[in-house]
Amino acid sequence: MKKTKISPRQLMILTSGLSFGTVTLLLPTSIAELAGPDAWLSILLGTAIGLLFIWIFAKLGELNPDKTFVEIIQLYFGKLAGGFVAVFFILSSLVVADQGVWYMSDFVQSAFAYTLPILPLNVFFIAVLVFALLCGVETMYRTTEMIFYFGFSFLMILILMLIPKMEPENLLPVMEKGVTPVLKGSIPFLFNCALPLVFLNMVYPVCFENVKEAKRALFKGYLLGALCNLIIVAVCVLVMGSSLIANLRFPMFITSEEIDLLVIFSRIEAMTFFIWVAVSFISVFSYAYAGVYGLAKLLKMKDYKILVLPMGLLLAVYSLNIYTNTSYQIKWDSTVWPLLSFTLGFILPILLLILSYIKKIMEKNSS
Repeated sequence: MKKTKISPRQLMILTSGLSFGTVTLLLPTSIAELAGPDAWLSILLGTAIGLLFIWIFAKLGELNPDKTFVEIIQLYFGKLAGGFVAVFFILSSLVVADQGVWYMSDFVQSAFAYTLPILPLNVFFIAVLVFALLCGVETMYRTTEMIFYFGFSFLMILILMLIPKMEPENLLPVMEKGVTPVLKGSIPFLFNCALPLVFLNMVYPVCFENVKEAKRALFKGYLLGALCNLIIVAVCVLVMGSSLIANLRFPMFITSEEIDLLVIFSRIEAMTFFIWVAVSFISVFSYAYAGVYGLAKLLKMKDYKILVLPMGLLLAVYSLNIYTNTSYQIKWDSTVWPLLSFTLGFILPILLLILSYIKKIMEKNSS
């Protein structure tokens, strides 16, 4: 299989996009519900704890520089057990990708296309996803650079325009109920913004000649994504208040509706919608690529693109049943997803890291 080449800067942007991606409009709700006005503290705490997980991913790749995550699984778990675990990882990545498609379609339908069935929206986003996968990961990652620069610039402008609407007292009182709400609020951040970065081990570090530069880019991207999440959560709480945010489905989108600076800068939420969908697509692509590329590696295929069209058809069919309704989505995200995220993002990588160290020690002793 032809080796993919991406730059450390692209990895940094990809990491920040994956951490920031589909959770942009949903994260403030879950954190504000648990932490109240201390939601911003939960982000800071979660970011600090998340560095441990990023170190695990980085070290695992550093000890196995010529292998993808699926290949590492097979190497240490054996052909049979490793095959089952690899299939579990691949299926999980494809399911999460399909969930991302559902999130985007649900948001478009809720915000703008009330009467449009969700299937055409799913098919549209999956068609774009298939096209991106066929174009290749290098092309997509260059595109993410443009999306990032435009999106980050717009985020800064959005914040400046919301300053007149911000009320600092919405952040008070600080830690009125102690540290427990802050700890609880950091959990959604970890499960949605830190642990899913394990899927990047399908491109890190096999796509880089200098592993140390790639490792630094991984940390920088994580911190940049955490900063964006911190800004979004803090702005939502400052403008709307934590009590209201906790009961809103798309708090950032609704917060952007508060902008009303002259006629030119009113109704800017349409631009917020565009940016969120574009950044979310980075996450969906990353999950889908991890799944289809991992399957190609598992089947010893020379080119993953052969699997793209069948995968797209399966995602389109399954997208209708990925979530039956919004209530089911909220329940699944709060009960099943934390267990899945913790398994894929911590238990599996830490086991592989321990086995990697054992292998390294045995090789050192034998020599």
